[in-house]
Amino acid sequence: MKGLMNFLEKAGLVKTDAEAPMAGDGQAPDADPGAASITPPAGESRPATAASPARAAAASAISAPAQDDGMPLNLDDIYASEGVGPSVYPAERLLRLVDGLSAMDEATRQMAIRAMDAADESWSIDDPLADAAAKLKALAAHAERLASRLAQLEQETQAQLDAVNQRQEQAVGTILKQIAELEALAAREQARAAQESEAHGASLKTAQAQTASELAKIMQASERLQGLSAQFGTLASPAPASVQA
Repeated sequence: MKGLMNFLEKAGLVKTDAEAPMAGDGQAPDADPGAASITPPAGESRPATAASPARAAAASAISAPAQDDGMPLNLDDIYASEGVGPSVYPAERLLRLVDGLSAMDEATRQMAIRAMDAADESWSIDDPLADAAAKLKALAAHAERLASRLAQLEQETQAQLDAVNQRQEQAVGTILKQIAELEALAAREQARAAQESEAHGASLKTAQAQTASELAKIMQASERLQGLSAQFGTLASPAPASVQA
């Protein structure tokens, strides 16, 4: 494994800090396992590698996607609330290492990671895998709770919408009923007013006809009486002279 690490260092893919102070068993204090800096060969860019479903899920988890409210998703709080404890070698550290070795092919990358694992007894590949499994479980539980809360909110909102629609239908129905009753009342009032108007008009016409008939008779009688004066006025006795004082 040491020979592989030397080969990777000579190839310019891994750069180790050989001058770091050694302590105890010859390992640098507070060393970060697998923290070797990765340098791709000169003139060669790191190609994008196809991510497996598990890696894609973990990478999505550490990218901290934003929620609809614009606030970042705090993965540490989610892990803590789900009881995920600290790990000797967190899954995110292995993901960073894998990303740093992306210039290698899959077989060489796995060989390099196994070499780093074998070179440091403070961690094993089981540590980040167990950490990733625990965090995936925590994220799934958190997502399930979010979906459950949303489903409950949708159900409550639908119930409120149904209540609003029912209240609206009742109110509109009552108003339309009142409008229909008022229209019927208005129609009855119009019919009664038309009947009364017709009756008053007929009564007026009757009175006008009777009055015209009586006036004609009065005119006829008056003319006959005036005719008497015209015929026999000369026969009337002269009026007595008035006695003068």
